[in-house]
Amino acid sequence: MKNKAFTLIELLVVIAIIAILAAILFPVFAQAKLAAKKTASLSNTKEIGLSEIMYQGDNDDYFVLCSNATYGSPLGGFTAQVANSTQPVDSWVYLVQPYMKNFGIYVDPGVGDVGGLIVGAKSSRYNQDLFVEYGYNYLFLSPWYGCVSGVARSSSQAIKPSETVMFTTSQGFTNHPERGWYASNPPGAWPIIAPAPYACIWWDGSQGSGNWSSNNGAKGKITASTRAWKTYNGANVVWVDGHAKFGSDSYLAQGTDYGTAVYSNSNSGAMINGSTSKGGTAPSNYLWSLDGTLNDLTF
Repeated sequence: MKNKAFTLIELLVVIAIIAILAAILFPVFAQAKLAAKKTASLSNTKEIGLSEIMYQGDNDDYFVLCSNATYGSPLGGFTAQVANSTQPVDSWVYLVQPYMKNFGIYVDPGVGDVGGLIVGAKSSRYNQDLFVEYGYNYLFLSPWYGCVSGVARSSSQAIKPSETVMFTTSQGFTNHPERGWYASNPPGAWPIIAPAPYACIWWDGSQGSGNWSSNNGAKGKITASTRAWKTYNGANVVWVDGHAKFGSDSYLAQGTDYGTAVYSNSNSGAMINGSTSKGGTAPSNYLWSLDGTLNDLTF
């Protein structure tokens, strides 16, 4: 009896079906993988927040300092001080480390430790201090005055602890997308701080890098939390009360004109609604101010 074999047409049909299924399922698998990394990143964010809260418990409820020594000049100050051991400089990363004891927590799973800057072969105390992938709401929780010293604020001053950003996923360089950054700039803070005589704000030398803006053409969005990373189209956040959740860029920038702001305008991005260079009251839906004011931006 002769065995029945597949015809060429039948084989082609089977191959076509397999190709169609693969085209449908591979994106689903990729989305599932990304969702898993996003969840792991949220867990990291939560752990960082818990470490900060334990730190506060040992320090009279004060937030951790953003950094505990003089800075100097962009990027060069920390490097020279640490390398020469003339003035030890620690960011919040090292100050809360006794409560965490795990540098791997500072790597966002959706981004990875590109170049080994945090825990890899090229890591060092300097890199771990600065290039972590979760940033601090330093301008409101530990303001940086005169580009010289940070001042820790008390968590008891929080009027909406469940609606105030403490840490968020952070990529601080538009010109070095492989690097994280330990400090996140609040949306709309730049046009208030930039002309101010005391408060200081980070930027990487590129126009708009110190602020948030949503309409930048080929550049894409610029935010202090996601910048060149479009991994999640938003950011994982741990709030002052310790709970963690994901927020879209537009959600985290509410209370500003982020939705229409461009990086090339005179404010290099968003403005806080109704704000002036003299501080004053923050919009009720603004998620970054500790006490409902903008006073820390101008001292």
